[in-house]
Amino acid sequence: MLSTVLMYLIIPVTSGVIGWGTNVLAIKMMFKPIDFVGVPPFLGWQGIIPARASKMAAICVDLMTAKLLDIEQVVQRIEPERVGAELQPLLEQMTREILDDVIQTHYPRLWDNVPLRVKEQTYARIEKEIPTVVEKIVHDIHTNVHDLLDVRSMVIDAFVQNRELLNELFMRCGHKEFEFVGRSGLWFGLLFGLLQMAVWIFFKPWWLLPLAGLLVGYATNWLALKMIFEPQEPQKIGPWSWQGLFLKRQDEVAKEYAAVFAGQVLKPENIMASLLRGPASDLLFTIVQKHLSEAVDSVPGRSKTLLKWVVGNEKYETMKMAVVNRIVVQLPSSISTLYEYTEEALDLETTLRDNLQQLSSSEFEQILRPIFQEDEWILILVGAVLGALAGFAQLVLVFS
Repeated sequence: MLSTVLMYLIIPVTSGVIGWGTNVLAIKMMFKPIDFVGVPPFLGWQGIIPARASKMAAICVDLMTAKLLDIEQVVQRIEPERVGAELQPLLEQMTREILDDVIQTHYPRLWDNVPLRVKEQTYARIEKEIPTVVEKIVHDIHTNVHDLLDVRSMVIDAFVQNRELLNELFMRCGHKEFEFVGRSGLWFGLLFGLLQMAVWIFFKPWWLLPLAGLLVGYATNWLALKMIFEPQEPQKIGPWSWQGLFLKRQDEVAKEYAAVFAGQVLKPENIMASLLRGPASDLLFTIVQKHLSEAVDSVPGRSKTLLKWVVGNEKYETMKMAVVNRIVVQLPSSISTLYEYTEEALDLETTLRDNLQQLSSSEFEQILRPIFQEDEWILILVGAVLGALAGFAQLVLVFS
C-alpha cells in the first residue's frame, strides 16, 4: 500500500521537476552558448540573444533614441570653454614642439636666428588662440552632432562585437524575472502533477504521462511568460493588486539599464572613438583643420605679410598645413584628458534612468519583451518536447 502511494506521489514530484527543468533550460538557451555550437546551419544551437545581437541592439537603440535620449540636447551640456581649459596645457606644449620642428625642418637657420623674445611672443599668441580654436570646434560639433555621431551604429557595433555585454544588459535588467520563470515551473508543475495524479488513479492509458509531461513543459513556460508582462497596468483582485512582475520593477530596472549603457556602451571612450574613427571622422577632421588653419594664420599677426615675402606664399602654405596636419594627427592622444569631464557633463546615467522611470508600462516592457518574443515558440516547443520525454521515462521506469 505504501509503495503504491509513493508511486502515485512520484507523479506530481516528477511534474514539478519537469516544469522547473524545462523553464531553467529555456532561460539558459536564451543566453548560451555565445557562439554557434554544432553543424551549421541547422544542427546545433546558439543563444537567442547572441544569435540576434544586431537585431536586439537595434531594438535597444531605437527605444533609446526615440524615448530616452536626445543626443543633440545632451551634447549641448559640454561647455566649449571648459573643454578649452582642459586641453590647453597639452595643446600648448604640443603646438610649441610641432611649430619648432616644422620651421626647423624647412628653415633651420632662419628660426635659429630669430630672437628669443620674438619666439616667446609667437608662443604667447599660440597660447592665446588655443581656447578660441577649441571653442569653435566644440561649437561646430554641437551644430553637426547628428552628422558626426551615429549613436545607432555605435550601440549596435558595441553589442555585436561584445555579445557578452548584451547578455549582461538583459541579465541585469531581468534577473528576477528569469529566477521566477524557474521557480514558477516547479510550482506550476506540482499543481499540474496533482491533477495528473488524480486522473491516473482512475484512468491509466499509456499515453497519459507523456501527454501530461508535454502539457506541463508547454504550459509552465507559457504561464511564466504571461505573468512577467501581464497585465500591463495594476489590476485589483479583491484586496490584492496584480501587475506583470517586470513592469512592477520599473524603477529598479531603470537603474540597471542606465548603469550598463552609461558605464559600458555610451561611455566617453566609446563616444570619442566614434567621433575620431567613425564613418563621419573625415567631417570632424575637416572642421578641426579649418579652425586650426585660421588660427595658424593669425599667429604671425602683422608679420604675416613679411613672413610670406621672406619664405614665399607657397612655402608659407606648406609650412602652415604641416603644422595643422601634425596637430590633427597628435590631437587624439590628448583626448583622454576629457573623459572625466565628459562623463560628468553628459551625465547619461541620470538622464537614462530618469527617462526610463517616466515611460508608460507599454513602452517600458519593450526593454525586456523582445528577447522573449524572438523565437519564443522554440523555447516553448523545447519545453513541451522535453516534458513529453520525461513523461515517457516516468512511464517506463516507474509504472512499466
